[in-house]
Amino acid sequence: MTPQELFPQGRFSPPATHEQITHVEAELGLRLPDQLRRLYLDCGGFREDRGNSKYLLSLVEEDYIGSLVTVTRCMWTELQTPDLRPFVFFGCGSGDAAWGISLQRPDQIIAYHHHMEDCYEVVGSDIMKVWRDDYKKYGGDNV
Repeated sequence: MTPQELFPQGRFSPPATHEQITHVEAELGLRLPDQLRRLYLDCGGFREDRGNSKYLLSLVEEDYIGSLVTVTRCMWTELQTPDLRPFVFFGCGSGDAAWGISLQRPDQIIAYHHHMEDCYEVVGSDIMKVWRDDYKKYGGDNV
């Protein structure tokens, strides 16, 4: 299932290219986990339609939230605890928490909000399921 199939009313950017993904990986000095790479090849970012949460950040295009590159760099450099360098940050949920995926354990997705201080919450292993669970917070189960 693609993000467009799961969220037919979402607002989607065109798919990222392999070259764009490679550029971002070189800029951050990492390889994106496979499930995140696949999502970017489906769409280059998107917002869900109920609360306007930016479920998938653009790779490099900036808006008032930022891109995958700037949000990830901010999380890596602005915070001392918890250590968020093992994660790449790809989106934001309904409660304004940033979602990150572990680079060492790509089956570990976290949510972090500055109010959480020195900890983060493991919210799942599959990005699409994390999105689906967050979307249900807006009411309705039709996703």
